[in-house]
Parts: sequence; C-alpha cells; structure tokens
Amino acid sequence: MSKRLLTYIILAAAAVTASCTKNTVDLPYGGAISFAPVAEKSTKAIIEGTTYPTTESFAVSAYHGGSDAYFEDLVASYNSSITLWETSTAEYWPLAGSLTFNAYSPSSASGVTITSAGVTATDYTIQTPAQMTTDLCYGSYTVADCASHPESVPLQFSHALAQVVFRVKAASYYENTSLSMTSLSMDGICSVGDFTGSAWENQNTEFNYALHGISTALTYDGTTPVTTDVCSYLFVPQTLGPNASINVGYSVDFGGGRTLNNSPVKVALGGTITEWVPGKKYIYTLNIGLDNVITISASTVGWSDQGYNIIVEES
Repeated sequence: MSKRLLTYIILAAAAVTASCTKNTVDLPYGGAISFAPVAEKSTKAIIEGTTYPTTESFAVSAYHGGSDAYFEDLVASYNSSITLWETSTAEYWPLAGSLTFNAYSPSSASGVTITSAGVTATDYTIQTPAQMTTDLCYGSYTVADCASHPESVPLQFSHALAQVVFRVKAASYYENTSLSMTSLSMDGICSVGDFTGSAWENQNTEFNYALHGISTALTYDGTTPVTTDVCSYLFVPQTLGPNASINVGYSVDFGGGRTLNNSPVKVALGGTITEWVPGKKYIYTLNIGLDNVITISASTVGWSDQGYNIIVEES
C-alpha cells in the first residue's frame, strides 16, 4: 500500500470520527457551558421568590441551529465552587452558530421529555402528597451567536402547574366560642393531563383529594378573626367541571356542654372561577359562619394571591 493511499485512509477515518461528535458544529470548541437559572416565580415545594434553589437539579438539552441535537437529557446541578449549575458531563460551546437550550425542573419529574420544540409531559399525574408539592417548571433560552456566548446561560423557568392555597377564619360572632376546622377535602378534580409547549390538554381521571385532616382552632386578634393558612398544593391546570367541589368539616363548642360537630359542607368550585391556569395561584379563604351558606368571590392575575372567599355556615 502506498503512503499516499494510507494517508487518504487515515484522513477519511478522522472525518468519520469528527462527524460523530457534535453534528454541524465547527471544531475546536470553546469554554465549558454553565447555567445561571432563575425561577419566574417559584420552584419545587412551592418556594416563593425568584431564586432557583441550589438544592435543585434540572434536565436540559441543547440544539444547534434550533434543530440539530448538540447534547440531550443531561442533568445540571449546582457547583458551589463556581456558584453556577453545570451538566453531569462537561459540554463546551461551539465556535459558530446558535444553541437553543430547553429544560425542565426537577430533573426527577416522571414522564417528561425534551425535544427541539420544547418540553412535553404525557399522562402527568398529581395524586400523592409528593406529587402535590413538586412544582413542574419548564424553560428555554437561545444563544444566537455562540462565538460571543454569555459567561453562563440565563435560563428562566416558568410554572406548568396551578397553585391552590386554602385559608380559614371564623365569623365575628364566634368570638366567645371554640371553633375549629376539622377536615378539608376536594372532589372531582382532574389529576392527569398532557403538557406540550406551554399548554395542557387531555385532562382526565377525576380524583378526590384529602387535603387536611388535623383539627385547626380558629382564633381572634382582639375582636378580629385571624386568617390561618391551612395548606397549599399544586394541581394540573384545568377547567373546573360540575363535579369539582370542596368539603369543609368543622366543630363548634358553645360551652356548657353544647357542641356542634358539623358534617363536611360541600360547595361547587366552578361557580365563580371556572379554570385553573398554569403559573397562577388561587387562594380559597373559608369563612365559617351560620346556616350552611357558602359564597365565593374571585379575581385572577399573574402568579400572586387570588382571593376566593368561601363562607361555610352551620345549619
């Protein structure tokens, strides 16, 4: 074999090897890729604020030119020595072209995948307490020119779920009695859905949620009822159907041996607000009064407090 032919064979093998590393990307590579993520509002365990927790990890993929896989499904975790997040295996900036990063948090989320089009979740289920307190987030960021890439990728996460908060207080005329909420549950809420891009569909499987089972005493600040936070959970965004309802159990001790243990009072949730939207917080304030009358008032804004006043009256 001639030296020239041997040289051609070696060069061809090198070209094949290079084509199997990072497709469509010029070599050599630049510095290592790192991330400085922020949460648009809050993240796992419904943490308030915009700081992404250093205890959290997220899954991330990168696409060169918006479509060609550069790396896929890597877990990015916090590195305290550089105070940034980095992938489990080091990845490096290409010298040319663009990179689009798609990610979801937490990295342990079940049934969630990443493609060049974004994040999808199939049959995403919320039924257990752990699922009800894990905030599914998604994010995307494009570096248009990798030749002048940022020091770290400023990846911003948005919420895919809806947060529902429950609070309770007594009506003013209970000041001289002992009033407690004894139970809180919710019926007819869809617990499964499909997420694509930023929207949900195929919400199904109505589920009955036991939210709170500890007797919660209601108190006064002078003559003013104190509003007490009971619980806060995450749910699949959905249109509230005719079976969606909340059930409030409570007891009243009037003194002198007179006690009322009321069976849970049921009220439809879809009367005032008909839909839970991704990235928004809905606050239901349970106001326990007389005659089993329940009213709901509501307003809707971005991920902030939204007042839903429910008056639970005794019969």
